Amino acid sequence: MRGAADVVGKARKGLVWRMSGGRSAWVVLVALETAAAGCIVEGRCRTDEDCEAPMVCGEDRRCVLECRATEECELEEVCSGNRCVPAPGCAGCSFAHAQAVCVHGDCSMGPCRSGWIDANGEAADGCEYECAPAGDEACNGRDDDCDTRTDEEFDLLADPQNCGACGTVCPEPAHSSARCDFGGCFFSCDPGWYDTNGEAGDGCESDTCTSAGDEVCNGRDDDCDGATDEGFDKTLPESCGPFCTVCVFPRAAPRCVDGRCRMGDCEAGWHDINGSPYDGCEYECTPSGEEACDELDNDCDGATDEGIVCCPEDMVPVTTAGGSFCIDRWEASRPDATATAFGTDPSYATSRPGVLPWPWLSGRVTLSDARAACAAAGKRLCNAAEWVAACRGPDDTEYCYGDAYDALTCNGIDAFGAGGFHYMPTGSFPDCTNEYGVFDINGNVWEMTDDGMMRGGAYNCIDSRTLHQCSFSIDPSRVNAIGFRCCR
Repeated sequence: MRGAADVVGKARKGLVWRMSGGRSAWVVLVALETAAAGCIVEGRCRTDEDCEAPMVCGEDRRCVLECRATEECELEEVCSGNRCVPAPGCAGCSFAHAQAVCVHGDCSMGPCRSGWIDANGEAADGCEYECAPAGDEACNGRDDDCDTRTDEEFDLLADPQNCGACGTVCPEPAHSSARCDFGGCFFSCDPGWYDTNGEAGDGCESDTCTSAGDEVCNGRDDDCDGATDEGFDKTLPESCGPFCTVCVFPRAAPRCVDGRCRMGDCEAGWHDINGSPYDGCEYECTPSGEEACDELDNDCDGATDEGIVCCPEDMVPVTTAGGSFCIDRWEASRPDATATAFGTDPSYATSRPGVLPWPWLSGRVTLSDARAACAAAGKRLCNAAEWVAACRGPDDTEYCYGDAYDALTCNGIDAFGAGGFHYMPTGSFPDCTNEYGVFDINGNVWEMTDDGMMRGGAYNCIDSRTLHQCSFSIDPSRVNAIGFRCCR
Protein backbone atom coordinates (compact mmCIF):
# COMPACT_ATOMS: atom_id res chain seq x y z
CA MET A 1 0.00 0.00 0.00
CA ARG A 2 1.11 3.58 -0.53
CA GLY A 3 1.19 4.26 3.23
CA ALA A 4 3.68 1.44 3.77
CA ALA A 5 5.86 2.75 0.95
CA ASP A 6 5.97 6.14 2.65
CA VAL A 7 7.11 4.49 5.86
CA VAL A 8 9.90 2.59 4.09
CA GLY A 9 10.96 5.79 2.38
CA LYS A 10 11.26 7.62 5.66
CA ALA A 11 13.15 4.69 7.19
CA ARG A 12 15.75 5.02 4.43
CA LYS A 13 16.15 8.67 5.35
CA GLY A 14 17.54 7.74 8.74
CA LEU A 15 14.52 7.32 11.03
CA VAL A 16 14.49 4.20 13.21
CA TRP A 17 11.58 1.77 12.81
CA ARG A 18 10.63 -1.53 14.47
CA MET A 19 7.83 -4.11 14.46
CA SER A 20 5.58 -4.08 17.52
CA GLY A 21 3.66 -7.01 19.04
CA GLY A 22 4.08 -9.19 15.96
CA ARG A 23 1.64 -7.05 14.00
CA SER A 24 2.34 -4.95 10.92
CA ALA A 25 2.16 -1.65 12.75
CA TRP A 26 5.06 0.70 12.30
CA VAL A 27 6.08 2.84 15.26
CA VAL A 28 8.52 5.69 14.93
CA LEU A 29 11.14 6.18 17.62
CA VAL A 30 11.93 9.85 17.64
CA ALA A 31 15.21 10.81 19.28
CA LEU A 32 14.33 14.16 20.79
CA GLU A 33 15.53 15.64 24.03
CA THR A 34 11.86 16.02 24.91
CA ALA A 35 11.19 12.31 24.23
CA ALA A 36 8.02 13.29 22.37
CA ALA A 37 6.51 10.46 20.34
CA GLY A 38 5.51 10.93 16.72
CA CYS A 39 1.85 11.37 15.80
CA ILE A 40 1.03 8.04 14.19
CA VAL A 41 -2.32 7.01 12.73
CA GLU A 42 -2.55 3.22 13.07
CA GLY A 43 -5.02 0.62 11.80
CA ARG A 44 -6.50 -0.43 8.52
CA CYS A 45 -6.00 2.98 6.95
CA ARG A 46 -3.67 5.81 7.72
CA THR A 47 -4.71 8.42 5.19
CA ASP A 48 -7.52 8.90 2.70
CA GLU A 49 -5.16 7.67 -0.01
CA ASP A 50 -5.26 4.21 1.60
CA CYS A 51 -8.99 4.00 0.84
CA GLU A 52 -10.76 3.50 -2.45
CA ALA A 53 -12.51 6.70 -3.53
CA PRO A 54 -14.90 8.08 -2.51
CA MET A 55 -14.19 6.41 0.84
CA VAL A 56 -12.09 8.30 3.39
CA CYS A 57 -10.11 7.21 6.42
CA GLY A 58 -12.42 7.70 9.40
CA GLU A 59 -11.52 8.42 13.00
CA ASP A 60 -11.71 4.68 13.81
CA ARG A 61 -9.06 4.20 11.09
CA ARG A 62 -11.45 2.32 8.83
CA CYS A 63 -12.45 3.35 5.35
CA VAL A 64 -15.87 4.97 5.49
CA LEU A 65 -18.05 7.25 3.39
CA GLU A 66 -18.88 10.13 5.68
CA CYS A 67 -21.07 11.97 3.21
CA ARG A 68 -21.96 12.48 -0.42
CA ALA A 69 -23.96 15.67 0.09
CA THR A 70 -23.98 18.44 2.68
CA GLU A 71 -27.49 17.50 3.75
CA GLU A 72 -26.06 14.33 5.30
CA CYS A 73 -23.91 16.35 7.72
CA GLU A 74 -24.74 18.12 10.96
CA LEU A 75 -26.31 21.57 10.60
CA GLU A 76 -23.06 23.46 11.18
CA GLU A 77 -21.05 21.30 8.77
CA VAL A 78 -20.64 20.87 5.03
CA CYS A 79 -19.59 17.87 2.98
CA SER A 80 -16.09 18.44 1.61
CA GLY A 81 -14.10 15.61 0.04
CA ASN A 82 -16.69 13.15 1.40
CA ARG A 83 -15.97 14.39 4.91
CA CYS A 84 -18.28 16.40 7.13
CA VAL A 85 -16.22 19.42 8.17
CA PRO A 86 -17.11 22.63 10.02
CA ALA A 87 -18.71 25.10 7.63
CA PRO A 88 -16.56 28.24 7.36
CA GLY A 89 -19.78 30.23 6.96
CA CYS A 90 -20.70 29.29 10.53
CA ALA A 91 -17.51 30.85 11.88
CA GLY A 92 -18.38 34.01 13.75
CA CYS A 93 -22.09 33.31 13.31
CA SER A 94 -23.31 35.37 16.22
CA PHE A 95 -25.53 38.37 16.67
CA ALA A 96 -25.59 40.81 19.54
CA HIS A 97 -28.42 40.01 21.96
CA ALA A 98 -30.02 37.57 19.51
CA GLN A 99 -30.03 33.88 18.76
CA ALA A 100 -27.89 32.77 15.81
CA VAL A 101 -28.89 30.01 13.41
CA CYS A 102 -26.36 28.47 11.04
CA VAL A 103 -27.45 25.78 8.59
CA HIS A 104 -24.64 24.32 6.47
CA GLY A 105 -22.81 27.63 6.37
CA ASP A 106 -25.88 29.83 5.94
CA CYS A 107 -25.87 32.13 8.97
CA SER A 108 -29.01 34.02 9.96
CA MET A 109 -30.27 35.92 12.96
CA GLY A 110 -32.98 34.33 15.09
CA PRO A 111 -35.26 35.94 17.69
CA CYS A 112 -34.01 38.78 19.86
CA ARG A 113 -33.28 38.02 23.48
CA SER A 114 -35.73 39.31 26.08
CA GLY A 115 -35.45 43.05 26.57
CA TRP A 116 -33.74 43.73 23.24
CA ILE A 117 -35.17 44.98 19.94
CA ASP A 118 -33.90 44.95 16.35
CA ALA A 119 -34.88 48.55 15.75
CA ASN A 120 -32.98 49.26 12.57
CA GLY A 121 -33.70 45.97 10.79
CA GLU A 122 -30.00 45.33 10.18
CA ALA A 123 -28.61 41.96 11.21
CA ALA A 124 -25.05 43.28 11.34
CA ASP A 125 -25.55 44.82 14.77
CA GLY A 126 -28.07 42.22 15.94
CA CYS A 127 -30.74 43.35 18.37
CA GLU A 128 -29.06 46.63 19.17
CA TYR A 129 -31.77 48.45 21.12
CA GLU A 130 -32.43 47.64 24.76
CA CYS A 131 -36.11 48.18 25.57
CA ALA A 132 -39.00 46.41 27.28
CA PRO A 133 -42.35 47.26 25.60
CA ALA A 134 -44.88 48.77 27.98
CA GLY A 135 -47.79 49.41 25.60
CA ASP A 136 -48.87 52.52 23.72
CA GLU A 137 -46.65 55.57 23.90
CA ALA A 138 -47.36 57.84 26.86
CA CYS A 139 -45.82 61.19 27.68
CA ASN A 140 -43.44 60.08 30.39
CA GLY A 141 -39.92 60.44 29.08
CA ARG A 142 -39.73 56.73 28.16
CA ASP A 143 -39.94 54.77 24.93
CA ASP A 144 -43.05 52.77 25.82
CA ASP A 145 -43.62 51.19 22.40
CA CYS A 146 -39.90 50.52 21.78
CA ASP A 147 -39.67 52.25 18.41
CA THR A 148 -36.47 54.08 19.48
CA ARG A 149 -38.39 57.34 19.87
CA THR A 150 -39.48 58.87 23.16
CA ASP A 151 -42.83 60.63 23.54
CA GLU A 152 -42.99 60.99 19.76
CA GLU A 153 -46.79 61.39 19.72
CA PHE A 154 -46.53 64.48 21.89
CA ASP A 155 -45.30 67.87 20.69
CA LEU A 156 -43.63 69.32 23.76
CA LEU A 157 -43.00 72.53 21.85
CA ALA A 158 -46.69 73.16 21.12
CA ASP A 159 -48.91 70.90 23.30
CA PRO A 160 -50.68 72.90 26.06
CA GLN A 161 -51.15 69.66 28.03
CA ASN A 162 -47.44 68.82 27.90
CA CYS A 163 -45.69 72.12 27.33
CA GLY A 164 -41.93 71.89 27.48
CA ALA A 165 -42.18 68.70 29.49
CA CYS A 166 -44.60 65.83 30.00
CA GLY A 167 -47.39 66.74 32.39
CA THR A 168 -46.81 70.50 32.24
CA VAL A 169 -50.34 71.86 31.62
CA CYS A 170 -50.65 75.47 30.50
CA PRO A 171 -53.19 77.42 32.63
CA GLU A 172 -56.26 78.86 30.95
CA PRO A 173 -57.24 82.04 32.80
CA ALA A 174 -60.56 83.89 32.40
CA HIS A 175 -61.77 84.68 28.88
CA SER A 176 -58.77 83.10 27.19
CA SER A 177 -57.43 79.96 25.55
CA ALA A 178 -54.22 78.29 26.70
CA ARG A 179 -51.39 77.99 24.20
CA CYS A 180 -47.95 76.42 24.19
CA ASP A 181 -45.36 78.08 22.02
CA PHE A 182 -41.76 76.87 21.78
CA GLY A 183 -42.17 74.99 25.03
CA GLY A 184 -43.53 78.03 26.94
CA CYS A 185 -47.10 78.66 28.16
CA PHE A 186 -49.14 81.60 26.81
CA PHE A 187 -52.82 82.44 26.45
CA SER A 188 -54.92 84.08 23.73
CA CYS A 189 -57.82 86.36 24.65
CA ASP A 190 -61.25 85.37 23.49
CA PRO A 191 -62.88 87.72 20.93
CA GLY A 192 -64.03 90.96 22.64
CA TRP A 193 -61.80 90.53 25.67
CA TYR A 194 -58.46 92.14 26.40
CA ASP A 195 -55.54 91.76 28.76
CA THR A 196 -55.11 95.38 29.67
CA ASN A 197 -53.01 95.01 32.82
CA GLY A 198 -50.55 92.47 31.40
CA GLU A 199 -51.03 90.13 34.35
CA ALA A 200 -51.50 86.49 33.49
CA GLY A 201 -53.29 85.65 36.70
CA ASP A 202 -56.58 87.34 35.82
CA GLY A 203 -56.38 86.51 32.13
CA CYS A 204 -58.29 88.76 29.77
CA GLU A 205 -60.01 90.82 32.44
CA SER A 206 -61.51 93.68 30.38
CA ASP A 207 -64.06 93.91 27.60
CA THR A 208 -62.68 97.34 26.64
CA CYS A 209 -59.48 97.79 24.68
CA THR A 210 -57.05 100.26 26.19
CA SER A 211 -54.41 101.57 23.83
CA ALA A 212 -50.83 100.81 24.84
CA GLY A 213 -49.21 102.77 22.06
CA ASP A 214 -47.78 101.62 18.73
CA GLU A 215 -48.34 98.05 17.67
CA VAL A 216 -45.59 95.61 18.61
CA CYS A 217 -45.35 91.92 17.87
CA ASN A 218 -46.66 90.37 21.11
CA GLY A 219 -50.02 88.77 20.39
CA ARG A 220 -52.05 91.82 21.56
CA ASP A 221 -53.94 94.66 19.87
CA ASP A 222 -51.71 97.39 21.29
CA ASP A 223 -53.21 100.26 19.28
CA CYS A 224 -56.82 99.02 19.66
CA ASP A 225 -57.52 99.08 15.95
CA GLY A 226 -59.12 95.67 15.96
CA ALA A 227 -56.07 93.95 14.46
CA THR A 228 -53.27 92.14 16.27
CA ASP A 229 -49.60 92.41 15.39
CA GLU A 230 -50.35 93.89 11.99
CA GLY A 231 -47.30 94.69 9.93
CA PHE A 232 -45.28 91.75 11.26
CA ASP A 233 -44.49 88.59 9.28
CA LYS A 234 -45.23 85.70 11.60
CA THR A 235 -43.76 83.14 9.22
CA LEU A 236 -40.21 84.22 10.01
CA PRO A 237 -38.10 82.51 12.73
CA GLU A 238 -37.54 85.87 14.43
CA SER A 239 -41.33 86.50 14.75
CA CYS A 240 -42.89 83.07 14.52
CA GLY A 241 -46.53 82.32 15.23
CA PRO A 242 -49.23 84.15 17.15
CA PHE A 243 -46.90 85.43 19.86
CA CYS A 244 -44.03 86.42 17.57
CA THR A 245 -41.71 83.91 19.17
CA VAL A 246 -38.00 84.21 18.41
CA CYS A 247 -36.93 80.71 17.40
CA VAL A 248 -33.48 79.78 18.69
CA PHE A 249 -31.82 76.34 18.54
CA PRO A 250 -28.22 75.94 19.70
CA ARG A 251 -25.87 75.43 16.74
CA ALA A 252 -28.77 74.90 14.32
CA ALA A 253 -30.69 77.00 11.83
CA PRO A 254 -34.12 78.10 13.17
CA ARG A 255 -37.26 77.62 11.07
CA CYS A 256 -40.87 78.70 11.41
CA VAL A 257 -43.29 76.07 10.11
CA ASP A 258 -47.07 76.61 10.32
CA GLY A 259 -46.57 79.13 13.08
CA ARG A 260 -44.34 76.80 15.13
CA CYS A 261 -40.61 76.94 15.77
CA ARG A 262 -38.80 73.99 14.26
CA MET A 263 -35.10 73.12 14.13
CA GLY A 264 -33.36 73.23 10.76
CA ASP A 265 -29.95 72.07 9.59
CA CYS A 266 -27.04 71.80 12.01
CA GLU A 267 -24.06 74.09 11.70
CA ALA A 268 -20.95 72.60 10.08
CA GLY A 269 -19.18 70.24 12.47
CA TRP A 270 -22.24 69.75 14.71
CA HIS A 271 -24.83 66.95 14.74
CA ASP A 272 -28.17 66.22 16.40
CA ILE A 273 -27.55 62.75 17.86
CA ASN A 274 -30.21 62.62 20.57
CA GLY A 275 -33.04 63.91 18.38
CA SER A 276 -34.06 66.54 20.92
CA PRO A 277 -34.64 70.12 19.75
CA TYR A 278 -34.06 71.54 23.23
CA ASP A 279 -30.28 71.27 23.05
CA GLY A 280 -30.16 71.74 19.27
CA CYS A 281 -27.16 70.14 17.57
CA GLU A 282 -25.34 68.97 20.65
CA TYR A 283 -22.65 66.68 19.15
CA GLU A 284 -19.45 68.14 17.72
CA CYS A 285 -17.79 65.93 15.13
CA THR A 286 -16.13 66.24 11.73
CA PRO A 287 -16.74 63.25 9.40
CA SER A 288 -13.56 61.58 8.14
CA GLY A 289 -15.02 58.74 6.07
CA GLU A 290 -16.21 55.22 6.75
CA GLU A 291 -15.90 53.82 10.25
CA ALA A 292 -12.45 52.37 11.03
CA CYS A 293 -10.82 50.70 14.04
CA ASP A 294 -9.29 53.83 15.50
CA GLU A 295 -11.52 54.63 18.49
CA LEU A 296 -12.87 57.62 16.57
CA ASP A 297 -16.40 58.34 15.38
CA ASN A 298 -15.46 58.56 11.72
CA ASP A 299 -19.01 58.80 10.40
CA CYS A 300 -20.27 61.07 13.21
CA ASP A 301 -23.24 58.95 14.20
CA GLY A 302 -22.46 59.06 17.90
CA ALA A 303 -20.87 55.59 18.02
CA THR A 304 -17.23 54.56 17.78
CA ASP A 305 -15.91 51.66 15.68
CA GLU A 306 -19.43 50.28 15.23
CA GLY A 307 -20.19 47.60 12.66
CA ILE A 308 -16.59 46.39 12.37
CA VAL A 309 -14.42 43.96 14.31
CA CYS A 310 -11.55 45.66 16.06
CA CYS A 311 -8.89 43.27 17.29
CA PRO A 312 -5.93 43.89 19.62
CA GLU A 313 -2.43 43.76 18.14
CA ASP A 314 -1.93 40.09 19.07
CA MET A 315 -5.07 39.06 17.17
CA VAL A 316 -6.35 39.43 13.60
CA PRO A 317 -9.90 39.85 12.28
CA VAL A 318 -11.50 37.08 10.24
CA THR A 319 -14.66 37.82 8.27
CA THR A 320 -16.92 35.09 6.91
CA ALA A 321 -20.46 34.87 5.60
CA GLY A 322 -21.53 34.24 9.17
CA GLY A 323 -19.85 37.27 10.67
CA SER A 324 -16.50 38.38 12.04
CA PHE A 325 -14.31 37.43 14.96
CA CYS A 326 -10.76 37.88 16.24
CA ILE A 327 -8.22 35.05 16.41
CA ASP A 328 -4.70 34.97 17.85
CA ARG A 329 -1.91 35.60 15.36
CA TRP A 330 0.31 33.00 16.99
CA GLU A 331 -0.21 29.76 18.88
CA ALA A 332 -0.83 30.15 22.60
CA SER A 333 2.22 30.46 24.83
CA ARG A 334 2.80 30.98 28.52
CA PRO A 335 3.41 34.60 29.60
CA ASP A 336 7.00 33.85 30.65
CA ALA A 337 7.89 31.68 27.64
CA THR A 338 11.03 32.50 25.65
CA ALA A 339 12.59 31.23 22.43
CA THR A 340 14.28 28.44 24.41
CA ALA A 341 11.97 27.84 27.38
CA PHE A 342 8.28 27.00 27.67
CA GLY A 343 7.91 29.05 30.85
CA THR A 344 6.37 28.03 34.16
CA ASP A 345 3.49 30.52 34.52
CA PRO A 346 0.19 28.87 33.41
CA SER A 347 -2.02 31.75 34.54
CA TYR A 348 -3.11 32.92 31.06
CA ALA A 349 -2.39 32.44 27.38
CA THR A 350 -0.42 34.94 25.32
CA SER A 351 -0.13 35.35 21.55
CA ARG A 352 3.47 36.35 20.77
CA PRO A 353 6.08 35.68 18.09
CA GLY A 354 9.46 34.16 18.79
CA VAL A 355 8.56 32.07 21.85
CA LEU A 356 7.92 28.37 22.42
CA PRO A 357 4.22 27.42 22.34
CA TRP A 358 2.27 26.22 25.36
CA PRO A 359 4.14 23.17 26.78
CA TRP A 360 2.77 19.66 26.40
CA LEU A 361 5.65 17.66 27.85
CA SER A 362 4.97 17.84 31.60
CA GLY A 363 1.35 16.81 31.09
CA ARG A 364 -1.17 16.77 28.26
CA VAL A 365 -3.06 19.97 27.66
CA THR A 366 -6.73 19.34 28.44
CA LEU A 367 -9.82 21.08 27.10
CA SER A 368 -10.40 22.72 30.48
CA ASP A 369 -6.76 23.91 30.56
CA ALA A 370 -7.10 25.59 27.16
CA ARG A 371 -10.47 27.14 27.97
CA ALA A 372 -9.22 28.52 31.28
CA ALA A 373 -6.01 29.96 29.78
CA CYS A 374 -7.96 31.77 27.05
CA ALA A 375 -10.59 33.04 29.50
CA ALA A 376 -7.89 34.41 31.78
CA ALA A 377 -6.57 36.39 28.80
CA GLY A 378 -10.01 37.88 28.18
CA LYS A 379 -10.63 35.60 25.21
CA ARG A 380 -12.10 32.15 24.58
CA LEU A 381 -10.98 28.94 22.96
CA CYS A 382 -11.71 29.01 19.22
CA ASN A 383 -14.57 26.83 18.02
CA ALA A 384 -14.14 24.42 15.12
CA ALA A 385 -15.80 26.60 12.47
CA GLU A 386 -13.73 29.62 13.44
CA TRP A 387 -10.49 27.66 13.39
CA VAL A 388 -11.24 26.12 9.98
CA ALA A 389 -12.20 29.51 8.53
CA ALA A 390 -8.98 31.09 9.79
CA CYS A 391 -6.91 28.15 8.49
CA ARG A 392 -8.46 28.11 5.01
CA GLY A 393 -8.12 31.87 4.69
CA PRO A 394 -10.18 34.15 2.46
CA ASP A 395 -9.40 31.93 -0.56
CA ASP A 396 -10.77 28.77 1.14
CA THR A 397 -7.61 26.70 0.56
CA GLU A 398 -6.72 23.26 1.92
CA TYR A 399 -3.66 24.57 3.78
CA CYS A 400 -3.27 28.05 5.14
CA TYR A 401 -0.84 28.89 2.33
CA GLY A 402 -2.65 27.22 -0.59
CA ASP A 403 -4.12 24.01 -1.97
CA ALA A 404 -0.84 22.24 -2.81
CA TYR A 405 1.20 20.74 0.03
CA ASP A 406 4.63 22.34 0.46
CA ALA A 407 6.95 20.47 2.82
CA LEU A 408 9.05 23.54 3.62
CA THR A 409 6.35 26.17 4.22
CA CYS A 410 5.21 25.05 7.69
CA ASN A 411 6.93 23.16 10.50
CA GLY A 412 6.23 19.50 9.74
CA ILE A 413 8.19 16.28 9.69
CA ASP A 414 9.50 17.05 6.19
CA ALA A 415 10.79 20.54 6.93
CA PHE A 416 14.22 19.66 8.38
CA GLY A 417 15.20 16.48 6.59
CA ALA A 418 15.88 13.02 7.98
CA GLY A 419 15.46 12.79 11.74
CA GLY A 420 15.84 16.50 12.36
CA PHE A 421 12.27 17.54 12.93
CA HIS A 422 11.55 19.56 16.09
CA TYR A 423 9.25 22.21 17.46
CA MET A 424 10.11 25.84 16.82
CA PRO A 425 9.37 29.25 18.36
CA THR A 426 6.16 30.79 17.09
CA GLY A 427 6.41 32.56 13.74
CA SER A 428 9.64 30.81 12.74
CA PHE A 429 8.10 29.92 9.37
CA PRO A 430 7.11 33.36 8.00
CA ASP A 431 5.36 31.91 4.93
CA CYS A 432 3.18 29.61 7.01
CA THR A 433 0.29 32.06 6.99
CA ASN A 434 -2.41 33.57 4.77
CA GLU A 435 -4.02 36.95 4.12
CA TYR A 436 -5.65 36.88 7.54
CA GLY A 437 -2.21 36.86 9.17
CA VAL A 438 -2.43 33.73 11.35
CA PHE A 439 0.94 31.96 11.73
CA ASP A 440 1.72 28.28 12.33
CA ILE A 441 -1.92 27.25 12.12
CA ASN A 442 -0.56 24.29 10.12
CA GLY A 443 2.25 22.38 11.83
CA ASN A 444 4.43 23.13 14.88
CA VAL A 445 1.83 21.95 17.44
CA TRP A 446 -1.67 20.54 17.17
CA GLU A 447 -4.33 23.09 18.06
CA MET A 448 -7.28 22.11 20.23
CA THR A 449 -10.66 23.65 19.45
CA ASP A 450 -13.65 23.99 21.73
CA ASP A 451 -15.13 20.66 20.60
CA GLY A 452 -12.07 18.94 22.08
CA MET A 453 -10.69 17.87 18.69
CA MET A 454 -7.19 18.52 17.39
CA ARG A 455 -6.50 20.33 14.13
CA GLY A 456 -3.64 21.63 12.01
CA GLY A 457 -1.07 18.88 12.51
CA ALA A 458 2.25 19.17 14.35
CA TYR A 459 6.00 19.18 13.77
CA ASN A 460 6.20 15.39 14.28
CA CYS A 461 3.33 14.13 12.12
CA ILE A 462 4.42 11.18 9.98
CA ASP A 463 2.06 12.25 7.17
CA SER A 464 2.08 16.03 7.19
CA ARG A 465 0.50 16.14 3.74
CA THR A 466 -2.74 14.76 5.20
CA LEU A 467 -2.62 15.74 8.85
CA HIS A 468 -1.75 19.38 8.18
CA GLN A 469 -4.87 19.85 6.06
CA CYS A 470 -7.31 22.42 7.42
CA SER A 471 -10.14 19.90 7.04
CA PHE A 472 -8.43 17.18 9.10
CA SER A 473 -9.30 16.62 12.76
CA ILE A 474 -8.39 13.93 15.25
CA ASP A 475 -9.10 12.94 18.84
CA PRO A 476 -6.45 14.25 21.30
CA SER A 477 -5.89 10.76 22.74
CA ARG A 478 -4.18 9.73 19.50
CA VAL A 479 -1.63 12.55 19.28
CA ASN A 480 0.80 14.56 21.37
CA ALA A 481 2.37 18.00 20.92
CA ILE A 482 -0.99 19.54 21.81
CA GLY A 483 -1.42 23.30 21.82
CA PHE A 484 -4.20 25.78 21.09
CA ARG A 485 -4.98 29.37 20.19
CA CYS A 486 -7.65 31.77 21.39
CA CYS A 487 -10.46 33.70 19.73
CA ARG A 488 -12.89 36.38 20.78
